[in-house]
Amino acid sequence: MLHTLQHFFAPMPGHGAWYFEKLALGLLFMFAILGALQLAPRRARKGIIAFFTFLGGAYYAAEFFWPTNSATNQNFLTPYQDTVAGLASVVGSFAIGLGVISLLQNHTRQLARRRPGWGYSAIFLVFFLAMTVFGLMNAYSAKSTVIPAVPGFWARQDAHGLFQFLFVGGLTNLGSATFAMIAFYIASAAYRAFRIRSLEATLLMIAALIIMFGSVSFGTWLTHGIHPVLADGSENPWANLRIENIAQWLMLQVNTPAQRGILFGLTLGLLATSLRYWLSLERGAYFEKEL
Repeated sequence: MLHTLQHFFAPMPGHGAWYFEKLALGLLFMFAILGALQLAPRRARKGIIAFFTFLGGAYYAAEFFWPTNSATNQNFLTPYQDTVAGLASVVGSFAIGLGVISLLQNHTRQLARRRPGWGYSAIFLVFFLAMTVFGLMNAYSAKSTVIPAVPGFWARQDAHGLFQFLFVGGLTNLGSATFAMIAFYIASAAYRAFRIRSLEATLLMIAALIIMFGSVSFGTWLTHGIHPVLADGSENPWANLRIENIAQWLMLQVNTPAQRGILFGLTLGLLATSLRYWLSLERGAYFEKEL
């Protein structure tokens, strides 16, 4: 653990005292801005946030649409992209930190008050701590650094091995098991949704059955008698009626164009919503009242 902490706090190559001074000043400046925003009146705070939101969106819009130099493929705004992107990363990091703090507060309160389901909160806190500790040790300690020896399995595990044990052996497999169980709920929901009550529901049911049968060995066995090649070696045109070929045709020629149309509509909706956020025209609980 001491070795890991030394690596974590060790200065990066090329970073001297000036780097840490700028880092400290930057943090103080950021917290001062956040404090000033909290102390400002609500109307002024909303105006400040709307102004900087518009400024950030206006920069990217202007940088994208402003004509570029044919030689460098850049305009006068392009060199500042890294700086603006860095500011966005800082804001995103604060948002992630606030999310983590909120999760810890909610689950700690759940556990302290022994509310229904507090056991799940206890499991969350234990594994959150374990993933944090071993994740940092995996990132900042040498792979040959062995945890103080204890008998049995754990005596052979280093920081990387323990992190892999938790992440791959635990999180990844639990995610796969969860999605495997969700598949049964999806099949049940599909059965309820595809009840034959209209022509559209009938087409959906037929297409769903073809896709499902075309994806499993039992379905392909139903039409395995239709050989893809005739006796003279030529391609059998009736092979298009094999269920896996029909399923592929439905996916590529019917489903894909429909998905592209839906995606096009979603993109237009996303553009409209982004413009409302950019111009501070969005209305709702998060914009009209304090939470």
